[in-house]
Amino acid sequence: MAYYSVLFDHGCDAMFDEFGITRDYVKKRQMTTYAAEFRIRYLRELHLGDKTRTSFQLLEITEKSFHYCMELIHEDGWVSATGEGICLHIDRSGPRVAPFPPDIFARIEALYTAQKDMPRPDHVDQLMRVRRK
Repeated sequence: MAYYSVLFDHGCDAMFDEFGITRDYVKKRQMTTYAAEFRIRYLRELHLGDKTRTSFQLLEITEKSFHYCMELIHEDGWVSATGEGICLHIDRSGPRVAPFPPDIFARIEALYTAQKDMPRPDHVDQLMRVRRK
């Protein structure tokens, strides 16, 4: 399971770099992000050496957080796993939840605006439970 988490984490890192939430940002501004929640659904097994990519869709944003979903996609086009998470922006001096700086929030908001009319994936907001016959 840990390897799927790592693959999703690398996908998040790439997206966060686009937002400007980089190592340099953490060091200079003393801000970071915490995962408040992240859920993975395993759909199809990956094998050592498989090449994958991740998708990233913003579902909701606030000045301090965002809700997003991802897919882990095999190079042949099939979805191996889905992820759904809540990200909190953190002022490390607290630590406490804090608003994104305007320049960072503008980048997040731009992606949200570009994606807000995309269909909401069917795997989002699902309850977790044991299936009964």
